[in-house]
Amino acid sequence: MKITKISAYPIEVEMKLPYTTALVHRTKSSSVVTVVETDAGLTGVGQATTSAPLYAPFEQYQAAIAAVIEQKIAPAIVGMDPFDLEAIHDRMQRIARGHLYAQATIDMACHDLMGLSTGLPVYKLIGGAVRERLPLYAPHLGIMAPELLAEHARKYVEEGFAYLNLRLGSSQRDDIATLKAVREAVGDEIPIGVDFSQSLHFSGYRADTALKHLRSLEPFDLLAIEQPLADWDIEGSARIADAIDTPIIADESVKTLEDALRVIERRAADIIKIKIMKVGGIYPARKIAALCQAAAMPMTVGNGIAGMIANSAEAHFAFTLPNLKLPGEMNGFRRAHNDVVDGGLSVDRGDLLLPTAPGLGVRLDRDRLQKFRSAA
Repeated sequence: MKITKISAYPIEVEMKLPYTTALVHRTKSSSVVTVVETDAGLTGVGQATTSAPLYAPFEQYQAAIAAVIEQKIAPAIVGMDPFDLEAIHDRMQRIARGHLYAQATIDMACHDLMGLSTGLPVYKLIGGAVRERLPLYAPHLGIMAPELLAEHARKYVEEGFAYLNLRLGSSQRDDIATLKAVREAVGDEIPIGVDFSQSLHFSGYRADTALKHLRSLEPFDLLAIEQPLADWDIEGSARIADAIDTPIIADESVKTLEDALRVIERRAADIIKIKIMKVGGIYPARKIAALCQAAAMPMTVGNGIAGMIANSAEAHFAFTLPNLKLPGEMNGFRRAHNDVVDGGLSVDRGDLLLPTAPGLGVRLDRDRLQKFRSAA
């Protein structure tokens, strides 16, 4: 089987609820869907949900991802066998180094093709499942008025979700008010994780000033605190991880295998989060996972604003991980009003169910692909 054609499609779909953090406000999910065709008549798909341009590096812009895929990566790997992942990744790194979002879409599509050609779901090709159900965080609600956030959280718990994840970072007073309202709404037994998405850094905090903010939140019995400081501030993150009892998750700080090694060696986090598109695909994610397992470093997986294709890739990967200690976050597909694929993932009372269809388990709808296509 040889790759014959690669096409990139920037798309936008409306979200059911706005996604608001301390840094961005979004009402639409923007992504790039990559379609890889082969001489065997099989078509694989991949996806990268793009970041907000104001704060994201250029390689995460929608237009940049699409251009790199079609103008740099496609000419370099057309004619290759999608099973030759090491060679494909080596070539992508040589001609598009640093463009991990673009590389991830190709990687996902290759895994999809591998599954379709063998008739097996992707997780069967990368080690097999170690569980049949995987607990999910409820979809991220973003920053909003505490009483409104508490009401949404209560509804998620009634729906069957056993874990909540909140976006914080507007101010210490607001963060305390938010956690107080949510705890009163859902009780003390529901685990709550919080994600700062580097916002304390953008607010001018360093480790010493951030500690006061984070310590004020610990009485709410948090499951974990995600990426309070800048992705580059490994030393500051190490100070925080050593100083507080709540586990610290490194997210944006880990994009490569070398990043993961640095975080582990410096004890800059208690948990590493892997987003498939952030690290360049399932293949490099497996290398990071192997390193984490060797270091007894727990992991979490997922992207709360991704689409069904990307979330499906993350789910297949997550189902193979024995050291996945926190709930998954491959729940972004539940935020969207629509999608460009059918099939994919199923949720039963807050648990993700093991997929069974070949490949990533999704079926591309080309009419909807054109309908939701954006100008990028």
